[in-house]
Amino acid sequence: MNMSEMDIYFEINHKDTLVDFLLSQGYNDFYFFFCNRYGAEAFLKSAHEQVSARADFGVFKLFLDQENVLALSSSIKQKLHGKNIKMYTHGISEL
Repeated sequence: MNMSEMDIYFEINHKDTLVDFLLSQGYNDFYFFFCNRYGAEAFLKSAHEQVSARADFGVFKLFLDQENVLALSSSIKQKLHGKNIKMYTHGISEL
């Protein structure tokens, strides 16, 4: 079966909103990881972030068929427009 991994990167303060959204859309099998975004001061908001050169982020990983990836990414863009959310996808095969 052709599947895609969908990675959703976001500022950690949006975690609960995204969990609620994913569950309300019927997605109940996904993974969450804490991560940091490193970057230039222009991307970092608080003094703590600017000193450490990183911001607290999270990533959700979902494994979906391509049709669901497109539908979910479109829904997230509409629902959470203006939030600092990045989405990526790539094809995978289950072993």
